[in-house]
Amino acid sequence: ARSRSAMNDEVADRADNAAVPNDYRQLRACQRCHLVLPARQFEKEGCKNCGDRFEADNMCCVNFTGVAAIVNPADSWVARWLGRQDLVAGCYALEVIGDDAHGGDGDNSD
Repeated sequence: ARSRSAMNDEVADRADNAAVPNDYRQLRACQRCHLVLPARQFEKEGCKNCGDRFEADNMCCVNFTGVAAIVNPADSWVARWLGRQDLVAGCYALEVIGDDAHGGDGDNSD
């Protein structure tokens, strides 16, 4: 059995590495891992799972349904159900719909 100190250290480490939205306006979901953060936070910090800093309009989507907060991905049945056990703790879209934040590639020509 792990000691209380080791468990506290593990929880503190997970909290330090968690990807938590710092605002609830202009939320976007990463198209690759479905992490949900505000657009500005993606642009400033990047995606903690994918390791990329990018413009939110290019790699994120505003069209997503549902959000699951996953605190301990390795032990969470929700993370297992979503296939997100290897990702950082954070908020994840249940489903991402569409290709980007504008709903297409911006090419309106026929």
